[in-house]
Parts: sequence; C-alpha cells; structure tokens
Amino acid sequence: MTNTDNLYDKDAAKDILGKNYFVDKDLGFRVIERGAIVPYVLTPSTGGNYVWEFGGIVDSKGRFIKSSVGKFGKEDTYALTDEIPRVKATVIYLGMFYLIWGHLITEGTRYFWAFNSDVFRKYFKDCPLAYIPCKLLESPVAQKNFWRLMEILEIDANRLLPIDCPTQFENVILPDESFIFDNDGLNKFTDDYRATIDRVRNFALKNRTPTSSKKIYYFYGRAQFGEERLAEYFKSKGYEIISPERLTLDEQLNWLINADSFASTLGSSSHNSIFLRDGTEIISIPRAANRFTDYQPPIDQVHPLNVNYVDSSLSIFGTVNGSYCFIISEQLKKFFGDEFNGYEDDFKIFLSYVKFSMSRGFKVNNQAMQYYAPTYQKFIEQLKQRADLLKTYGVTLI
Repeated sequence: MTNTDNLYDKDAAKDILGKNYFVDKDLGFRVIERGAIVPYVLTPSTGGNYVWEFGGIVDSKGRFIKSSVGKFGKEDTYALTDEIPRVKATVIYLGMFYLIWGHLITEGTRYFWAFNSDVFRKYFKDCPLAYIPCKLLESPVAQKNFWRLMEILEIDANRLLPIDCPTQFENVILPDESFIFDNDGLNKFTDDYRATIDRVRNFALKNRTPTSSKKIYYFYGRAQFGEERLAEYFKSKGYEIISPERLTLDEQLNWLINADSFASTLGSSSHNSIFLRDGTEIISIPRAANRFTDYQPPIDQVHPLNVNYVDSSLSIFGTVNGSYCFIISEQLKKFFGDEFNGYEDDFKIFLSYVKFSMSRGFKVNNQAMQYYAPTYQKFIEQLKQRADLLKTYGVTLI
C-alpha cells in the first residue's frame, strides 16, 4: 500500500507511484563468444563537465550489448583494436560496481540471481567473476559492505576479476538482468530479484538480535540543510537515529529486520527499505519537489509494505544532486497527529539554504515553485515578518 495523502500535491505523484514495476519474466543467460568487457570512459559534455559512457560488454564486432550497460553507460559501438588483451577464458559478467550503496543493492545485484541457478552451479561454478570497478567514487565502507553482501549470498569474492582496461575473452557469460533498466526509462524488477533480496532478509531473520528501538530513522546528512532538525523531530517520536555509513552490513540488517517503522529522506538511505520485513511502515520524505528517484517506486513494490510519502522540504533551487532544504512541514505534523503552529523554527535553515544556493549560482526551479505552492507562499508570508533575520542573512524576498 502506498499513501500519498501527505504530499503537497498528491496528484502529481500518481503517474510514477501508480505504475506497476514488476516484470513476470523467466531469466536465462547469453554466451558471447569472443566478447570484450570495456570499462567506463569519461567524455566531455556541455558546460565543461564530463559524462560516463560505455562500460559493458561488446560482441566480437564491437557492438555493445544493451543489458550489460546499466544505468550510467551508453549503448554504442567500440573499436576492438589489436592492442586489446585477449584471454583464453570464460568469465561471468557482474556489471559495474558503482560504489554508492543504493546503486549497489539495485543494479549492483542485478545478475546475482544466477548464483542460485542449478545451471550456473553445474557449468560455471569455477569461472572468474568479471566486474567493472568504478574508481570515480571511492567508498571503502560501501565496498566492504558490498563484499559482505556477496558473502551472505554465497558468492566467492576470491573469484572477482576487476576489468580496468578493455579485455576480450573466449566467452563472456551474461545473465539476464533481474533489476531491469527498461526502454521506457523506468527501473523494474523480477521474481528473481525478489528472491535475491529474500536470501538477505532470511539471513537477517536467522541472525537477528534485539535492538533498542523498533522505529529507526536513516540519516543521510550530505548536501542537505535541515535534516538534523528533521532527525530530531523523529527522535522525539521515539525513532533511533541511524547513520548507516558508521555500521557494518550485519549491524544495519539487524536494525532493519527488527524495525516496525522506517523513516528516511529519499535516496540511497531510503533504498535500504528493501530489507525490511513485510508490512513494515515506511515514511519517505522527498528531497525536492515531486522527486521520487528512479529506484524507490520499484523498491516499494518488491515486498508488501506500508509506504507513506510525506513532503517536508522546500528545495526551490534546481540542482541535480542537491543541496536540499528540509523543514518540519504541516504535512509531517499531520502525519503524526501533531498541532501545526507555523514555520518559525525553519526560517534560519531556509535562509542558510538560499544564501548557499545563490552563492553558487543556482537558479530557482520554476517547476519546483509551482509544486510547493501554496505551502511556499504561506512560508514566505510568515518569513516576511522577520525583518531581523532577512537583514542578518542578506536575503531579499520577492
């Protein structure tokens, strides 16, 4: 069940949250003879930035295979020159390990279903496990926990073979994706993906120990204004504040499997809801206007959960990955049955966010402004009464 009654504009969410993200599909695998695995490359983009391209398997003629490319690659052609190393071996392809936890437990695990397959166990149990390391985003904690996740799933990390340069093999075994990047741009999942996650949940259930609270708030903390106050509000409601990057995977799984209620801002932290027990309450707080990520809606449907989307942000500037601004909204207080007495304590947070965003040249996002109205209008009307704060922060309101 997904409840959108506490969004600023619940109708705006109907399209993305009302879709079915499950795909009823029997998975198999392909054998790519003389296939090559190509790591990502950076290519110039507009504005002096760089984008990731390639990263996947190409066939003997240099054509990329779509299901190997993943979220951040680009399906294209690649010139297999004579300088490319050629190895007489059969390898299993595991994709690119993008070391942000939310990506690791979705596309990072999309081929792992195969290790629970009798066919793979019979024919490929000793093959090297080729993967593309992502050195752009180093996260020792995420890597350590991902290695532990593979151990729980009985995948032998000693067989891992990092591919740092284009390498051609005698055969590359490509399992079908269990977490799928579809042609319509939406992420979808299969029964085999659910089965992979269930193996992790069953491990957590088998090894669970008591925790000090059945209610947990996963604290993200990066590039966000006001989340500390948001966390304090949840703490006042009996939630244990968890900083997941400080915990081992086993410790996180124990908190998650014991939880009756799980809260988080939307993103990598909220994706951990995939490991919750059936029927657990989830409180998901979008970071920006009508932003639900490509991952959370399908994750919400992997298991039957009590999902609640609650708006409590005023992120009016247009950026791809933050910064974001959180307040204690009327919608959040309504969810908990608290009386709403205005936004007084949120003004300093909002003004700090505005000053920071303007100093970096961020522009106001007009679509966000439309989504936040009339909440934004009420907020600004109250803020205009605080001339002392506006002067201190050097912000002029229009």
